[in-house]
Parts: sequence; C-alpha cells; structure tokens
Amino acid sequence: MSVKEETGRGLSFVKRVYPARALGLGLGALAVGAALLPQQHSLFFWVLWAANGFIWPHLAYFKALRSQTPFQTERKHLLFDSTSGGFWVAAMGFNPLASSMIIMMLWMNNIAAGGVRLFLKGVAGSVAGLALGLLVFGWQLNLVSDQRIVFACLPMLIAYPVAIGSITYRLAIQLHKQKELLKQLSRVDGLTGLYNRHYWETRVSDLMAMVRRSTQPLSLILLDVDHFKSINDTHGHLAGDQVLQQIARLLRLNLRESELLGRYGGEEFALVLPNTDKDAAYATAERLRRLVQLAHFDTDKGVAALTCTISLGVASYHGFQSYSDWFRAADKALYAAKEEGRNKTVLSGGGLYRVGIATA
Repeated sequence: MSVKEETGRGLSFVKRVYPARALGLGLGALAVGAALLPQQHSLFFWVLWAANGFIWPHLAYFKALRSQTPFQTERKHLLFDSTSGGFWVAAMGFNPLASSMIIMMLWMNNIAAGGVRLFLKGVAGSVAGLALGLLVFGWQLNLVSDQRIVFACLPMLIAYPVAIGSITYRLAIQLHKQKELLKQLSRVDGLTGLYNRHYWETRVSDLMAMVRRSTQPLSLILLDVDHFKSINDTHGHLAGDQVLQQIARLLRLNLRESELLGRYGGEEFALVLPNTDKDAAYATAERLRRLVQLAHFDTDKGVAALTCTISLGVASYHGFQSYSDWFRAADKALYAAKEEGRNKTVLSGGGLYRVGIATA
C-alpha cells in the first residue's frame, strides 16, 4: 500500500472514530465529575478534568488529521484515553458504576479500533493510569453510587451504545457496497463495461449445463472488428478504445437482456443466445453486422466520425460435446468470414458454411 493510500485510510479511520469518541469522553466526564463532586479538589484539578473530557478529544482529532501517519497517531490517542481512564478511576475511589462505565467505553474503543492486541495494550494503559492515580490520590474507596451518579451515568448508558450501533451499521453498509463493487469489477471488462472473458465463460458453462438437461437450443456468435489495427495505427489507441466502447454499447442496446454478451479479448466479442436455434442466431448476427456497418463512431481526435465493419461466426451448441469444440466451430466460422473478405456472417454446421453477403 502506498503512503498516499495509507494516509487516506488513516484519515478515514480518524473521521470515523471521532464522533463516538468525543461523545463517549464528554458523557464519561459527566459521570466522573458526579463521582468527584463531593471531594474537595483544587481549581487546577477541575480544569484538568474539563480539558480531558471536553477539549482533548477535539485537539486529538485535529492532531491526527495533520499527522503523516493518522492511523497510528489515533491509536496512540486511544491508548492515552485508556491510561487517563485508569487515572480517573483511582481519583473516583473506584466508584463501581462510574468506573465500570468509563472503562467499558474506553476498552470498547480499543478493541473496535485494533482488535485484541490494542485491547490488551489499553488494559495495560489503564493499569498504568490507575497506578499513577493511586500515587497522586492515595488509596481511597467510594463504593456508593447515589442518585446523582446514577443520573449522570444515564446519558452515557443510553447515547453511547446508540452511537456505536450507528457507526457499526454505516460500516456494514459501506462494506456491503465495497463487496458488491469488487464483485462487479471481477465480472466486468474495464473498457467496454461488458462481461469479461472469465465471467462470461462461467455464465456460458451454467447455460450449457441447463441445456444438457433440456431440449432448448443454444447458439454462439463470435464477432471481430475488421481491420482494427489500422484504426489504432491511423487514429491512435485512444480512438480505437472509443470505437470499441461505442460498438459494445451499440451491441448491448440491440440485444435482449437474456442474451449474454462479453468482451473475449482485444477487438473480439462473444455472444451466447439462449433458446435460439442456428437460423435465428444467424439472423441476429446479420442484424448486428448491418447496425455496425451503418454506424458512425465519434472520437476525441477532432476528425470526422469513423466507420468500421465486423465479421461474425455462428455455431449452434447442438451436436457438440464440449465448450471447446463448440467455440472452435464458431471461431472457424469467424475465420471463414474474414477469408471471404470480411463484413460477413458465416454459419457453421456439419462442415458447411452459409455466408451472409455484405451490403453497401
């Protein structure tokens, strides 16, 4: 992963953690303050309490955003939170309700951000903070959670789980979208938007298995753009790519949804027609050939729209035992179409070929 990608991932992490963390520390500070209120502390102590609960989360957020390694910086901030949490537990005299609530919130943040490893580091940080608090405040116990403490803890008990649930839900939706995007990218050719060769062949295998169990016809059309190399050589590869994109769009718009079109490689496309016999497939191929012949393809070269033609080979699945034999028959028909002068459709069948005559 590049430095730029790592930084982007870290910034996303920082922005995702910030709202719940700021909410948790702020509401946690209210509970801590309620437990500390009966004790006699100096103004400096209360300034420290306010800074840790209400100012620090925002300072840490902006510090992480400006860091060259935001992900690692934010993880260090979470460990600091765990350490400060242990300090406040000692300051509260181990009040059971307020202590367990803030420690739960801080350790939850750690395990959500870094799994078991960061959780264990957070536990160690809390123990270190607890030891520091005992050195500062000495050993004291405040095991009574009166109504003031209970009511101060209620906002945390209600709001923080809702915030965590909301973040988890958004993450689940984002992961689902990314999963669907990756699935789509694994199926689709990046240039034309058609199925790529691997996924197209997978779908064809499924159709062949269905046909073997039924009497439905199935036909294959292979088509190749005529003299495509001359388009690249004369007008450039970018213009060639644009022609392929427009041919793919033209073909897709003139096929049924059930007809399986893919880019087989280079300037070659493959089309499978379910429930279509060889004569109907031949008619479809001829229709597509005429559409491409009459079309004009725009490019960014600033020249007049380009024209081109395609050659097609057609083979019915009936009589073939394997995909490779079936494909080979269509490929031979395509080769025959090119040998006959291109801009033609050739139908394979029993070693004989029917040829579609090019029209002006």
